[in-house]
Amino acid sequence: MILRGILDNSLNGQLCLRGFAPIKELARISKADYTYQRNPIEGRTDIQDFLETQSYLFFPEVILSYKIKHEFKKVTDTETPIQKILSSKNYKSNVDKTALKIKTVDYKNFIDVRGSAKVTILELSIDESSITEENKPLHRIDGNHRLIAASKSDSPKVSSMVAPFCILLGQEFYEKGQVKENLDTTNFDKATKVFFHNINTKTIPLTSEQNLKVIIDDSKIFPDNELEEIMGFYALKTRELIKKVNPEYFSGISHILSKEYRNYYNEIFKRLLENGENQDTIVEKVFESLKEIDLLYNGDDHLKANSCFGLLSAFLYYHVQDNKAKLELFKKWIVANHIYKIEEITAKTIIEIFDKVAAKEIKVFVAMPFFDNDSEVVEEFNNVYKNSIEDIATKYSIKISLYSIMQNKGATQDQIQDIINKIQCCDIFIGDISDNNANVLYETGWARALSKQVVLVREQTSEKPKSDYVNDTYHTYKKVALSQTLGKTVKENVVEILNKNFGLIIEADV
Repeated sequence: MILRGILDNSLNGQLCLRGFAPIKELARISKADYTYQRNPIEGRTDIQDFLETQSYLFFPEVILSYKIKHEFKKVTDTETPIQKILSSKNYKSNVDKTALKIKTVDYKNFIDVRGSAKVTILELSIDESSITEENKPLHRIDGNHRLIAASKSDSPKVSSMVAPFCILLGQEFYEKGQVKENLDTTNFDKATKVFFHNINTKTIPLTSEQNLKVIIDDSKIFPDNELEEIMGFYALKTRELIKKVNPEYFSGISHILSKEYRNYYNEIFKRLLENGENQDTIVEKVFESLKEIDLLYNGDDHLKANSCFGLLSAFLYYHVQDNKAKLELFKKWIVANHIYKIEEITAKTIIEIFDKVAAKEIKVFVAMPFFDNDSEVVEEFNNVYKNSIEDIATKYSIKISLYSIMQNKGATQDQIQDIINKIQCCDIFIGDISDNNANVLYETGWARALSKQVVLVREQTSEKPKSDYVNDTYHTYKKVALSQTLGKTVKENVVEILNKNFGLIIEADV
């Protein structure tokens, strides 16, 4: 393979070869140095899709480097490889037998921009038999992900694609079989790393919003069909919403929208469409939701002071789903846990976190005496507890359930071990300490040792607590009015615990 290009000193004197070559060939003969470069992102396909499908395909040159190895075998041999090349002499390393052959060609009938009557064309001839996965002659400085994507693509378009390249040339000197202490060696190795650093940090890229504006706002040059082809269907919805309302209309969230509303709209439309929202009504739904979220932010000083793009996207995501209970839960979770203080978080991250919080099933265990040794009485208590917990679950969209009280079904099991296991697994423990039942007192102590959230109740006419339990807060109920008294106590206290201890912030009135 031969790489051919124009040889010249760039900027402050770095010798470069600039030309064009098939992109898959550039990928085949080069490798990245992952001791300082970023490792490839696993599963990333967007660059490959870009190469294969983009109509307006263009990107800057791929930047590579080649270090020439040379041994000074004689005292009189002082001319370096670079000096030979610049004096139009052909060169091949006398150290590396599989190295490139370098040939220079002077085109004297060309005048370069400096008025020089000579342009040097350099040819790098690569021995195909020397190329292996471990041994590749060129090293990548910039364009690694593009070359990886090209190497993985089977598209005929990519196979015939020609890309611009720039190869930085350096040299390494040897003397008597050892690397010679020479500044040129250190300088070139250092320079390639500094070039990598500067390329990735010294430029000031356009923001995503500025890039989107160029295409989304210009419907004359980019009609809807082209916009969809370039960016995707969600961008059409962004354009539609932009035409419908000015971001400054939303006084509570305009400080967030005004700088990145195209990016914001794109993200939320993409997420909602992928989630199955109706594409015909989605713009109107998002518009109406924006109005409601704007009122929400205006009504809360903590939220209004927040400028997090991802948090706003998450609020809109939950509002569009039209689940008022979950949206209210989300708002109070954000406020109670001071998440509004976070300056930056992605919508994807916060949605995933909250969905896990909201999906957590809270388990409630009740320890109580076997009143009157009557299974029907136990059944009545079961119904009161079960109905109270189910009411909470329904009203606040929370996953919360009750372990059945003394109602084991199926195969015979060790009841003591079963109780111990359920206390270990429960989140809220309710202990009925009526008449100081020894088993209940023991189980309550076990729950406390495990730091469970404990609620104590006592039947109003029963014997009062003894020992240390006499100092504890407990709630009384009437056995003749279980639903009204015990049911109310269970709801009030479980809701309060969900409020304060689980971040599931809901209304305290039940």
